[in-house]
Amino acid sequence: MLETERLVLEPWEFSDWTALRPIATDVEVMCYITGGVPWTDEQIRTFVDRQVKLYSERGFCRWRLLVKPAAEMIGFCGVGFWRDYSEPEIGWWLARRYWGRGLATEAARIALQDAFERVRLDRIISIARPENRASTRIMDKLGLKLEREFESEGVTLVRYSIARTQYRRRPLTL
Repeated sequence: MLETERLVLEPWEFSDWTALRPIATDVEVMCYITGGVPWTDEQIRTFVDRQVKLYSERGFCRWRLLVKPAAEMIGFCGVGFWRDYSEPEIGWWLARRYWGRGLATEAARIALQDAFERVRLDRIISIARPENRASTRIMDKLGLKLEREFESEGVTLVRYSIARTQYRRRPLTL
């Protein structure tokens, strides 16, 4: 479990897929992920199952994100794998009503710290649509640098990255 002033990041349980459902079916949340297409229950279950397995096998995952003090699940943040890429990728989703509060940055900062300091990953990437300025701003705040623009399945994306040797713990700036 990871903790910040406002958040708790913890591993998933298989049954947690139902708590993710309202977020993964919100067309605005999914705008920059699937072009606004909600995930099916099967996709949500598969995602959660993958996080449980990843944490069990590798000691990291896209953590379940809870807001204090209520411990309400508001999304996820952490390191997983994007599609078939072999490099670990940090990412986040937040329920729409929690946007604009700096929570994704706060969560991503501690998740990145954990990935480099405890898990000892060598390099982490992050992928987003270039028009998703909220996510690319977080990448900048974390110290990730733009590597390249590329296309996948007809969608233009950007890939940012940071190596453990480039990482330095940064104070939280929102």
